[in-house]
Amino acid sequence: MSPNRNRHSGESCPLPGSRQLLEAYAGCLTARWDGLLQLRYRTLNCFDVEHIHDLRVASRRLRGAIEQLAPFVGAERMDRLRRPIRRLTRELGRVRNLDEALLYLSQTGLDGLEPLLKSLEQQRKQEAAQTRRSLELLDCMKLERRIRAAAAALVTPDNVASQGLLALLSERNLTLYRPIHALLPLVAAPEMVEERHALRIAVKKWRYFNELLHDLLKRPQSDLLELLRQYQTLLGDMNDRVVIAALLREAVDLAETVRETALGGIAREQRKLLKKLSALLDEKPILYHFEL
Repeated sequence: MSPNRNRHSGESCPLPGSRQLLEAYAGCLTARWDGLLQLRYRTLNCFDVEHIHDLRVASRRLRGAIEQLAPFVGAERMDRLRRPIRRLTRELGRVRNLDEALLYLSQTGLDGLEPLLKSLEQQRKQEAAQTRRSLELLDCMKLERRIRAAAAALVTPDNVASQGLLALLSERNLTLYRPIHALLPLVAAPEMVEERHALRIAVKKWRYFNELLHDLLKRPQSDLLELLRQYQTLLGDMNDRVVIAALLREAVDLAETVRETALGGIAREQRKLLKKLSALLDEKPILYHFEL
C-alpha cells in the first residue's frame, strides 16, 4: 500500500472520514448515472461512432460504481441495478465492434473486400436499430429511483459507524488484481490468444475500479491508471484484430486471394503488437497497488 502523500508536494493528505467517504461514494454513483443519461440523450440524437463509444464507457464506469454496492444494499438489489446497464454495454459493444471492423477493413485499401463490407454495413444497421430501440425502452425512471435509493442507503448511521468502506475497497482491489497477476506470465506467447483476451478484461475492470477509488478520495490520476490505459489500448488493438480475422475467415463471398492477403496483413500487425506487449511487460509490469 502506498503512503498517503500528495504526489506533488510530498505532504500527507488526510484520509476522509467514514461519513465523508460514503457521501463521496453516493455522489459518484449518482454523478455517473447522470452522465449516462446525458450521453444516452446525445446518442439517440446522433447515433455515430463517437457517441456510441462514449456511452459504452459511461455504462462501464457506472457498473464499476454499482458493483461495489453489494455489502451495503445486498447482492440481489445490486444485481437488479447492474443487469440493465450490463445489457446496454453488451449491445453497444456489438455496434462498436462492427464500426471498428468497417473502419479497419476500409483503410486496408484492398480490392475485393466489397462483399464483406456490404454485409458488415447491413449488420451494423440491424444492430444499431436494435440498440437504439433498447435505449428508447430503457426504464430510466425506474433506474433513477433505484439508484437514488441505493445512494441514500449508503449514508446510514450503521454504515457510518462501521467505518468499513476502506477495508471493503482494499479487499475488492486485491480481488480484481489477482487474475491480472495470474495472467501476466502467460500472455507474451503468440498462441495465448484467450489469455490476452482475459487479461484485457481484467485490466479494464481494475482500471475502472481505480478510477472510482480516485474519485472517492479526490486524488489526482495516478501513474497506475496511465499504465492500465496503455495495457488496455494495446490489448484492445490485438483483440480487435482477432475479431476482424474471424470475420474474414467466416465471409462466404470473399475471394480466397483477398482473404489470405487481408489475414496476412493482420498477422504481421499482430506480431508487431505482440513485440510491443512483450516490451511493456518487461519494462512496466503491472504491480499490485492500493493508493490512499
